Amino acid sequence: MLDPNNYRLNDGSEHNELTAEQIVRMQAETQQRLIKENISDLETSILRNGFLEVDKIVVKELDDRSEGSKKKEFLVIEGNRRVAAFKSLISEYYDHREEEFFENFPEQLKEKYKNINVILVEGSPEEIKDHSYRLMGIRHVSGPRQWGGYQSAKLITDMVESGQDYKEIGTLLGMRPAEVQRRHQGFQAFMQMKRDPKYMASADSKLFSLFSEMVGGNKYFKIEWLGWNSEKGVFENQKNLHRIYDAITQKHHGDLEIKNPSELRNFAKNISINEVRSQLESGVLLDEVDYDYDAEKRIKKIKSFITHVEKATNPSRIELDLFEDLRAKLEGLLERESRQQ
Repeated sequence: MLDPNNYRLNDGSEHNELTAEQIVRMQAETQQRLIKENISDLETSILRNGFLEVDKIVVKELDDRSEGSKKKEFLVIEGNRRVAAFKSLISEYYDHREEEFFENFPEQLKEKYKNINVILVEGSPEEIKDHSYRLMGIRHVSGPRQWGGYQSAKLITDMVESGQDYKEIGTLLGMRPAEVQRRHQGFQAFMQMKRDPKYMASADSKLFSLFSEMVGGNKYFKIEWLGWNSEKGVFENQKNLHRIYDAITQKHHGDLEIKNPSELRNFAKNISINEVRSQLESGVLLDEVDYDYDAEKRIKKIKSFITHVEKATNPSRIELDLFEDLRAKLEGLLERESRQQ
């Protein structure tokens, strides 16, 4: 049985514990979801080279679905993509009317259909879960078949919640404890957005690298500006947090303000500059920040602009529209200043 809760399929949705009955009912859906993960390369490899067992399929026994059930069923822990690819080939090459495979289906695969060697994990539920975490972590977090950032962080979070600390997980995965912590906290930060009523619909797992940067980069940005609470695993400055949410989800002039970790790193760096921080907090976009916050430099720019206006002849329609916009802003500024005097 394919695992509907396979980490590779987790796109940010909540993980639900499933009964054996639910797992069986969800097989067709799970198969289709795995097919969308591009298993065609595996299908081609199996047809060409056979169902190789260098990396064994790992399974655990499912609880009996009924007291009278005599047929044992097993849930795939490791190897869901390979099993899904083989099942897809069987569906394509098996003639259900004749109850036999088509002639062009390789003989070795016909035999493998009857008997696949697997590794059966046994023990208490806690022991099976621990073994599963270890196996998947070694293969898919620090190993050769790595998952995406969100999926690996989800596994690390599950390991933390099972009682393991960062050092233990790091030793198992060949990873520095600080990196384990960063992935765990990145997952916590992402899930905080998933719980936010205003932004939950935009919380896509593809954004995970940005959350990893939020918790693992600039300390002033993380702790002072966003208010990271390590005990609760949340950012507590809602106003500033929503400023970041807007930057990574809302398009301005057809583009996002922050599209990747590098741009977020630059945003965080600018937050540490008082004059720039006040602009960003007021809603000024990162690429529209005025870095000439020195008073003398501003005066020089204003004088230079006045000189430009005095010399302007035959301004274009676009220039005139901009001058009109400027006049409105200047009138508003002067009116506010006069009221304050």
